[in-house]
Amino acid sequence: MNGGHDLSAQSVDKYYVNMPDELNPTLSKQNRLELIEYHKVGSGDSIANRFGIQAILLNLDTLNNRLVVKNTASSTFEMKVLNLNDTTQSIGIIRTVCGSICQSSVEFYDTAWHQIPLQFTMPIAMYWLNEGSLSTASVDQQWVRSVLGTSFISLSFDTSKQQITAKNNSLEFLSESDRKIISPFVIDKLLNYKLVGRTWILEP
Repeated sequence: MNGGHDLSAQSVDKYYVNMPDELNPTLSKQNRLELIEYHKVGSGDSIANRFGIQAILLNLDTLNNRLVVKNTASSTFEMKVLNLNDTTQSIGIIRTVCGSICQSSVEFYDTAWHQIPLQFTMPIAMYWLNEGSLSTASVDQQWVRSVLGTSFISLSFDTSKQQITAKNNSLEFLSESDRKIISPFVIDKLLNYKLVGRTWILEP
């Protein structure tokens, strides 16, 4: 298989229905097909998964090839078809689990469902640290850095662009007192990564 080369490109809903069950074990192929078909005919956006829990189709955008399904009350499955060049597609999958705090993982596959290395470096909480304000503050800088050593980052695909957006949820992990001390040194913004060739580049 040559890296996702596919002359008969499909839309995101077709890839979603036909993907291997092990990539989304809470919903069978029949579950996924029914979820998509119910949505298309306007008869609902939810279905019971294999465990009897409602799975909800939050977004299906066949124009921009993005799909988001809430598999359970605490987990979300997101898929986007990415164009590597004029003839090659790949499929990105983001899984987000929200216990008390949301955390994501991301994987990439060719159209035959072989995992491929589209280089994405998962951001860490330290990426949001405002080094300038920390360096002039009367606070234990090493302590701040050590506290931010635990990262909880959620990801999502941009609807229209070949872009991943990263949100830092790590402050939610802290006690209220620690959060009050550290939050002034943490930049409250989203990080955007753009796909360039086969590498995700952090946009300035």
